Amino acid sequence: MDNSFSALKNYESLQVELAEREAELAIISSVQLALSSHLDVQSIYNLVGDKIRDIFDSQIVMISTYDPETDTMEHRYAIERGEHIHAPGHFPVRGFRTQIVETRQPVLVNTNVAELAAQLGQPTLPGTVTPKTWLGVPMIVGDQLTGILSLQDVSREYAFDDADVRLLQTLAASMSVALENARLWEQEALFRKALEREFEIGREIQAGFLPEALPQPDGWEITASLQSAREVTGDFYDAFVLAEGKIGLVIADVCDKGLGAALFMTLFRSLIRAVANIDFFTNSEYPGGISPNMRLQNAMSLTNNYFYSTHGNTSMFCTIFFGILDIHTGLLEYINAGNIPPVVIDEHGVKEALKLTGPAVGVMGGAKFNASQVVLIPGDIFFAYTDGMMDVVNAEGKYFSETELLPQLVGNRAAGALLVRLQERIHQFSTGGKQYDDITMLAVHRV
Repeated sequence: MDNSFSALKNYESLQVELAEREAELAIISSVQLALSSHLDVQSIYNLVGDKIRDIFDSQIVMISTYDPETDTMEHRYAIERGEHIHAPGHFPVRGFRTQIVETRQPVLVNTNVAELAAQLGQPTLPGTVTPKTWLGVPMIVGDQLTGILSLQDVSREYAFDDADVRLLQTLAASMSVALENARLWEQEALFRKALEREFEIGREIQAGFLPEALPQPDGWEITASLQSAREVTGDFYDAFVLAEGKIGLVIADVCDKGLGAALFMTLFRSLIRAVANIDFFTNSEYPGGISPNMRLQNAMSLTNNYFYSTHGNTSMFCTIFFGILDIHTGLLEYINAGNIPPVVIDEHGVKEALKLTGPAVGVMGGAKFNASQVVLIPGDIFFAYTDGMMDVVNAEGKYFSETELLPQLVGNRAAGALLVRLQERIHQFSTGGKQYDDITMLAVHRV
């Protein structure tokens, strides 16, 4: 009879324990489900704090983060009897929390809380009362203590038992992982935002290197466009006034993409423009002044040799078309250093392609750059572009090629209209595709 009674009692005890465990699992599951829908750090603190306040018969709930470098705590969630307590700043680790930091084990104080707290220097937040029961558990991610989750009962001793400790530990573990994920996500978001701002500054600086307005001499129309594949670009174009009715025309493409190419873009652009505008030779040496050919040679050779000698180890280079246009005669003298050959077109299409006359700039020291020339007659359009146009790909994986380009070069009577027409065609072609490279175009029309 005694054995039967004992077995019954054991069975009932087991049933009670199973019921408690099922209730704990239900609570843990509800908290984890709620955590899965939140990535904002403070939202997780508020969510878990509110959940714990509902689960436990506790008047005070606190969630505090721990900084091991400063050995301080920050109270991210604190509530007493339904009222949120605002306690900004970092506080020294004292009292019961010191033991948790040192041992990484829960601390449950069921009696004489006030006396023990005073002995250990346990601080009391302004506006709060001294509890009669204090329970704290560590929040741990990997092998790092990240914070402490604590409960306080101000009216009863022995308010919490081992089951409460176990449940609070489980909740702290779940929250710790969610908080770490949220912290990493938030950190990444902040980094991404800072990086976007840096690139925005880079875009603004780069915009300053492109001409605000292009020269428009009588009888000529000069226009250009640049569509970047990323936040900053390695392409650039330029048009600037030189002496004696001459216009410098530049279109270029620094190899690679992104921030590195953008930085070198500013160097190439500045050197080309600066050297082209400087007279290196005295009139006594060259009584007739500096010819366009000499300016081209000076600008390209100095830029090439300087870049190769100072930055050759980067393996960066730049393809550059640099031409000098005589607006009176239509003579265009040029050096084409590795750029896709520009073309001269009329209303019927391509009349002439301008050949390569030298290697890309920065590839080798002492490289030779030959000059060539072409004459633009009334009605002609000089059109140059970078290789990014040929890298445009549509959703079917087909590239924008000369088959697509050449028909667009027929029937044009204005440089601006030509670029608009090409931009529209590229957009139509690439719908659903991705732009992989910068696209830059330069057009000059002799009206």
